[in-house]
Amino acid sequence: MITRRLLAVAALAASLATLTSCTDSGSAAAPSDGAATSASAAVTGVPGAPRPSGSASRAEDLPVDPEPTFDCTAPKVPAGHRMVRVTGAPSGGAVPVRVAQFVCGPSGGAYDGTGKAGSYPLADGATGELSTGATGHRTVTASELTGHLAACLRHAPVKAPYSCSGDIYEITLGPAGAVTHLREVWHS
Repeated sequence: MITRRLLAVAALAASLATLTSCTDSGSAAAPSDGAATSASAAVTGVPGAPRPSGSASRAEDLPVDPEPTFDCTAPKVPAGHRMVRVTGAPSGGAVPVRVAQFVCGPSGGAYDGTGKAGSYPLADGATGELSTGATGHRTVTASELTGHLAACLRHAPVKAPYSCSGDIYEITLGPAGAVTHLREVWHS
């Protein structure tokens, strides 16, 4: 009986430590509402979206760690990348999204696509990666990515080894502000 009480007290203390450590430092990927987006950024509906730098090469282009953090520390998103919730399959040369913001919850921190809605244009030759589990990704064509997104948004089955692990994606923007790469972020 004493062992149960000690375990309960330890679990309660850990829960309280997690809840009190979650603070919003304002460094989430939320756009500022006051800034206007220029036509050269080619982003619609997402005001204030920072322009990507054209100097990032694929060799330096490392993905954001998709694992939620226990201590609610937001991962550093590389320049030219955005975390978004895809709200529809790409069509008409654009992908509809909501800005994903890093939030804290009872299980730690993770991205939640509750920010401003908008769309990003797709660059010619845009590529994609789909999650094959907690640590794996596989490169797919734009048409395979579109089919996967459409199936997941309809809650329909998808082909193995893929699964619908959520609709949070890391996107890479080219110099003109168009999406050059979409990478599915795995969620358990």
